[in-house]
Amino acid sequence: MNEVIPQGTEAAEKGGLGGSLSRVVRVMYAPGRVFQELERRPEWLVPFIICLLVAAISSWVLIPSVILPAQREALESRGLTEQQLEAARPWLEGNRPVYIGLVTALVFTALGFVVIAGVFHLVCAMILGGQANFARTFAVVAYSWVVVVPESIVKIPIQLATKSAEAHTSLALILSSPGEGSAFAYRFLYRFLDQVDIFTVWRIILIGVGLSVMFKFSRQKSFYVVVALWLILAVIVSLVSGFSPRPGA
Repeated sequence: MNEVIPQGTEAAEKGGLGGSLSRVVRVMYAPGRVFQELERRPEWLVPFIICLLVAAISSWVLIPSVILPAQREALESRGLTEQQLEAARPWLEGNRPVYIGLVTALVFTALGFVVIAGVFHLVCAMILGGQANFARTFAVVAYSWVVVVPESIVKIPIQLATKSAEAHTSLALILSSPGEGSAFAYRFLYRFLDQVDIFTVWRIILIGVGLSVMFKFSRQKSFYVVVALWLILAVIVSLVSGFSPRPGA
């Protein structure tokens, strides 16, 4: 029986900017179909560029209005001398820290994609014996990460309104932010719950679907892999944060 192709999907499969943009939208609600298209014709440039643009815009908006003021306040609260504050001022005022932060965000976003895709490919292809090339794994990560678009639309206004780099859409909302005197266990729990975020869960679901398509795994096996790797990362981040005495960590 011939497969019925939804209207507009055939054009999307042919590639080009229009096809890529269509997949960027459709992966949000029909990831299985999108990753089937990518399995036949892997491409990742458009979602990758979109994620870089979001990182750049977020940095450009948040660094001067949220991040730099918080850094200045933190330095002043340490009781530094006027001479020390003057030495730090070029890194906290003007365009230099904005440009540095912008470049840093772009570099770390790009490297992050490579590392994340590399880890998934290592586990799925070399350890579990799945059959897919790195381009397909990278495509899964790139398209799954476009969740950052709605995530930024929700979180950036909250960050601007609260003047805080953190905007919680996670289970951390059930707890109060830890202070300097908070116990290690409380800081660990807070940061762990903060990673159980609605957008993170959405991303995990997309990656799980994508890996199952690319590597011909069952959905169950694919989700086991993604959730296990996420748990390892979440525990590491929470442990590091648990040892940090700074407020909000």
